Amino acid sequence: MRILVTGADGFVGGHLAHGLEATGHDVVRSVYARPAREGEVRVDLALPSDLARLPPHVDAVVHAAGNVDPLRSARVMHRANVLATKHLLAWAGREGCQHFVHFSSVAVYGMLALGEARSEQTARLGRGLGLPYMRTKARAEQLVEHSGVPYTLLRPPAVLGAGDTVVSRGFVDALGPGGLPMLPGASTARRVSLSCVEGLVDIVRLLLARGPLYAPLHAVDFELTFGELASAYARALGRPFHYAPTGWARAYQLRNEVGLAWILASSRFGQHYLCSRLVSDLGYRSRRTLDSAIQSGLSSLQGANQGLFYGC
Repeated sequence: MRILVTGADGFVGGHLAHGLEATGHDVVRSVYARPAREGEVRVDLALPSDLARLPPHVDAVVHAAGNVDPLRSARVMHRANVLATKHLLAWAGREGCQHFVHFSSVAVYGMLALGEARSEQTARLGRGLGLPYMRTKARAEQLVEHSGVPYTLLRPPAVLGAGDTVVSRGFVDALGPGGLPMLPGASTARRVSLSCVEGLVDIVRLLLARGPLYAPLHAVDFELTFGELASAYARALGRPFHYAPTGWARAYQLRNEVGLAWILASSRFGQHYLCSRLVSDLGYRSRRTLDSAIQSGLSSLQGANQGLFYGC
C-alpha cells in the first residue's frame, strides 16, 4: 500500500514512517521542521500551494503532523493543527484517498481528559473551551468527520518510547531526593493509560488492513495505577523514592514543565481511557512491555541508540 505519513520529522510520525516501511508499505514521508532528506518531501501543510509537492496516487494518509507545544500561541496552534488538516483533507479528497488516519489526542476532552474510565463517547469540548492545543485538536476532528474522506480518528494518551520527552522526562526530573511530588487529594491508586510508540505502528497497520472505522478510537497499550508506573520508573532509573506533598501554588509554577505537570495531574485525578473498541474492532493486543517502553524512553533521553522492533 502507498501511504503518505505527515510529520515524519516528529516523534510519532518518524516511528510510523519507519515502522510502516519495515513491514512492507511504500511510504511517502512529509516533513516540515527540517530540510527534506532522501525519500522525503518538505511541505508546509498550512499553505495550499505547498501541497502540490506531494506525490499523487496514495492509498492512505496517516496524518501525524501538528504542534503539541503548550507554550505556543493560539495562532500557531490553529495554523499547525487546524489549517494544515483542512488543506490536507482537501488534497486527500481530490486524490481519492481511501483512508485518512488522523492522529488526534485525548486532549479533545478538555478538562475531562483528567479522570478515570473515559470512553470514546466522552464529550468533546467546544471551540471556546480549553487550552489552544485542546481546542485545535477538537476542531481538527470535526473537519475530518465532515470532509467526506473515509477516516479513522486515533486518540492516544501520553506516548512512551524512544523520543518521549513528556512522561520519561517528567519522572527523570521528579524522582529525586526531594521526593515525587503529590498534590492534596492525590493517590497512588489513580489509574493511568499510556501508549507505546511502537504499538501505535501496530495499530495503524491493523487499521490500514481493516479499513476506515468512521469513528474515534483510543490507542492504549498499558493500563495501570500511578503507583505502579512510578515504581517501574524508579526501578529503571535505579533510584529509591518517596512521595512528597506539593501545594497547588507550586503546581501552578510547574504548569509549563509538561512532564511534571503530567505527573501531578495523573496522580491527583488519573488519566485513564477505556480501550474496549481497540480489542473489539481491531482485535488488538499489545506485544510491548512497559519496562521496554520505559527503557527506550530513558535511553533516548540519555542519547543511547535504540533497538526498535516493528516486525510482524
